[in-house]
Amino acid sequence: MQKRITIASRFVAIRADRRTLPLMRHFMAPGIRYMLAGTVCFGIGTLFVKMAGQTLPTLEVLFSRAAVGIAYCLILLRGTGVPPLGRRKGLLLLRGLLGFAALACNFYSFIELPLSEATVLLFLHPIFVAVLAAAILHERLGLPGAFSLVAGTAGVLLVTKPAFLFGTPMPLPPLAVGVAILGAMFSAMAIITVRALAQTENPLSVILYPPMVIGVFAPLADGWNWVLPSGTEWLLLLGVGLTMNVGQHLMTKGYQLEHAAPAAAVGYVEVILAVLLGWMAYGHVPDGLTIAGSALIMSGTLTVAARSRKAPPPHPVPYPPKHGSP
Repeated sequence: MQKRITIASRFVAIRADRRTLPLMRHFMAPGIRYMLAGTVCFGIGTLFVKMAGQTLPTLEVLFSRAAVGIAYCLILLRGTGVPPLGRRKGLLLLRGLLGFAALACNFYSFIELPLSEATVLLFLHPIFVAVLAAAILHERLGLPGAFSLVAGTAGVLLVTKPAFLFGTPMPLPPLAVGVAILGAMFSAMAIITVRALAQTENPLSVILYPPMVIGVFAPLADGWNWVLPSGTEWLLLLGVGLTMNVGQHLMTKGYQLEHAAPAAAVGYVEVILAVLLGWMAYGHVPDGLTIAGSALIMSGTLTVAARSRKAPPPHPVPYPPKHGSP
């Protein structure tokens, strides 16, 4: 009897190894490692954004990201022979404007909302991409896309708890919630333009346009409200620029090497990191409804990403669909 049990346990262990080892190898693949590192950079960057935004205007904080981003891209472009301004300058400029709008909304929501709620709401953008792709590119939405739309809508309602449904005052600032959702929409539009540019433009040229547009239009939009940062504020602004741009570069490499489904799954580490950092820095802990709504939004996003699970390995992508870098 004991011998049979031993043989059976070994058989189960072998079967488990056969199932888990491919998963472990996939999880530790280079693309996944890039995604994890980029996600951690973005998570830390959002905390720096929130801390800097307590005393500095939103667009001034965003400008620091753009200034470092321009220098970062030009360093990477040096010696490559790639024209920095690309070929299709009109569409690249539109991509830059959409990126500016998305990042301005994202930064505002990071500053005005708890980190966990802001991060979750910005994860709506893959669902918006699916809807826009169906409307503009005539891609089939299908049952997964319809499910993601319903799940995302229900998730937003649980996270934001509007008064007309719950009968109590909305716990989150309505303006900040609206700006966060608008930021996700702008991010989706930016990604649609990236798809059109992917066939002709170098990734670095595509990445360069949003910080260039921000560098020009942010001071024009709000420059008179900017203040000279203090010593600590300079460090925070530098942290925003470095973490966001390094994170963007790492995420781009990850998306070049991985399919959409595992890449999106790794991206959800940022939600966990946002909860942890929000608790450590500000003592904020999401309630049960927020957690349930977050799960719905993430399931909708992962459903959209999983549609490409059986596709061949992706070609290099100019820009990752991440909320910190639309």
